[in-house]
Amino acid sequence: MRVLITGAAGFLGKECVRQFREHAHEVLTTDKHGAVDLCGDLADAGFTAVLPEVDVVVNCAAVQYVSSDLPFFFRESWFRRNNVDSARNICARYRDTPAHFIQVGSSMMYRQTGQALYGIDSTMGGEGVYSRSKVAAQVFVEQLPGSATVIPCIIGGEGREGLFRGFVRMAKYGFVAFPGRGEQPIHMVHVADVASLILRIAEIRARGFYNAAAPEPLSIRQWVDEIGAVLGLGAIIKLPIPLLPVKWLSWLCGYRLLAREQLLMLELPHVLSINESLAIAWQPRFTNAEIVRDIARHIDRR
Repeated sequence: MRVLITGAAGFLGKECVRQFREHAHEVLTTDKHGAVDLCGDLADAGFTAVLPEVDVVVNCAAVQYVSSDLPFFFRESWFRRNNVDSARNICARYRDTPAHFIQVGSSMMYRQTGQALYGIDSTMGGEGVYSRSKVAAQVFVEQLPGSATVIPCIIGGEGREGLFRGFVRMAKYGFVAFPGRGEQPIHMVHVADVASLILRIAEIRARGFYNAAAPEPLSIRQWVDEIGAVLGLGAIIKLPIPLLPVKWLSWLCGYRLLAREQLLMLELPHVLSINESLAIAWQPRFTNAEIVRDIARHIDRR
């Protein structure tokens, strides 16, 4: 297959490039920066209009709260340009072609109700500026017949740090502080497993929605235990911080201290059903515990 991967210089995009090439597919890459075949901005309709004819489009291009160029002000317009306008343009480019379109979404597209399990039929809505932009982008994807959308939870693996950087640093002093009780299960998925699901969907031209999550979700408290074990630190004191003051302070700061999606994940369970993904013969290789250990080892090496 001839495959175009957008956001190819990013965390997930790089892994998708590696796996598609490993399976002998012809891969073309695009991003706003990095060592890619086509360097440009997908929010520029002129750039997307000249993208090449391909058999499959994998749209990994998106910004999020951990993006290095996240602005302090005007975040909503920034997310709209990078996540919504770019999706609209690339969908318009391939709408009248036979290309199979695969969109990468986010589990925070689901309306966070506190339910024990989120399936592909759960209500979507978006809870903050990031997840709302992903829901808005999905409108354009669904106009493409035969499209597929992968909905991963927190993507981990070597190279991903985020809040784990602080956890590892604190753990070396014998304690880890975190907002909330830290007892609710939270799903993660390894970047290699998300890429393998995308590859499987592309090769069989599957359509519809596919959640991506690893077996055996863990709580934040269990994350801390795994960090201590893999780094040989022994027992670590867990210091929960009352969540309500953090929520109020985040609101006063326009959710710049912690985003609304992040606050909800600190308060409610976040576990996905992966039945549809398993039904197409996809099998995640990494457990949640292995993902946490992988991230902790990476941070410790740095």
